Amino acid sequence: MTPSDYMAGAGLAFGQLCDVRADQRGRIVAHLRRPGAVDLTCTADLKQEIALYETPQGEPPLFVSYYTTDTPYEALAADLRASLDRHGLPHRIVPVASKGSWVANTGLKARVIESAWRESGRPICWIDADAAILRPPTFLMGNPFDIAFVRRDGWEDISYLIYLNDTEAAGKVLEEWVRLCDEYPNIWDQVLFSLAWFRTARDTALATQWLNGGVSRIPRPKIRDLRDQILYYPFGRKIRPFIDQKQASRRLKAYMNASARPKDEIGSDDLSPGYRAALAECDFSFNPQLHAVVARRS
Repeated sequence: MTPSDYMAGAGLAFGQLCDVRADQRGRIVAHLRRPGAVDLTCTADLKQEIALYETPQGEPPLFVSYYTTDTPYEALAADLRASLDRHGLPHRIVPVASKGSWVANTGLKARVIESAWRESGRPICWIDADAAILRPPTFLMGNPFDIAFVRRDGWEDISYLIYLNDTEAAGKVLEEWVRLCDEYPNIWDQVLFSLAWFRTARDTALATQWLNGGVSRIPRPKIRDLRDQILYYPFGRKIRPFIDQKQASRRLKAYMNASARPKDEIGSDDLSPGYRAALAECDFSFNPQLHAVVARRS
C-alpha cells in the first residue's frame, strides 16, 4: 500500500502544495517530499481525519519506550506496559540509567529508538513512558508513511509519539537525530528531531503524516471527558483519543534536575521565526544550520 492508497481509503487525495494552500479546507495532514519536483500535500477536515484514524490497515508496529531507573518514571512505564498488554500490542520498554538532568535523559530517546528500529526489522512507534493506551491506535497499523508524528500550529513537532516505518528514509531521519543528540546534549530532543526531519527532507524523498494532537487525551477534569463522550465523539466533532498523555514530565522535570533550567538549555520556544515559517511553508530552501534554527536569547 502506498501513502496515496492509504489516504484514498478516507476519501482524501494529494495535490501540489501551491494548489492545496490556495484552496485549503482543513488541516494539512500529509506531505510527500519530492526533491527536484513539486512536493505534494493532503488536507483533511476533522471528520475525514476521524475516518482515517478509525480504519485499521494491517499489523501494529512495535511500541518502544524507556524509563530512567530509580525515578518515578519506573512506575509510569509499568502502567504503559500494562496498557499495551491489555490491548495485545507488542512492545519493548527498556530501563536506562539517569544522566542527571531531564534534557540529558530525553537525549537518550533517539538512541533507544534507533536500536529498536534496527534490531526489530519492522515498523516501530515510540511512545513516552508517561503515557498509556486507551484503545488500539488503528491509524498506526499498516501505516505506509515513512514517518508520522504530531505537528502543532503548523511548525511545532512533538516527540511523545513517533511512528517510523521500516524504510531507508526513516533510517536517515533516525541517523541524523542520533548524531544531533550526541552533538547538542543541551537541546530538547524534539527540537533536534524536528531538525533531523527537516535536514533529511531537504535531499531525500520522504513521506510524512502529521497526526492530529487530538489522538491523545491530555490531563483535564473528568467532567470534560463526560461532556465529550455525550456531545462530541458521537457526532464527529472531536477525535476520540487513543492515548492518555499524562504529561508527567511537567511535574517531574524539577525532580530530575538538580537545579532550575540551565541557561544554555534550548527548547521549542527558542526556535527562530524563520525556521518556524520554513516548517509551516515546507520551504526547504531555508538554511538548517543551528544558528539559523535557534533564536538568540537576550
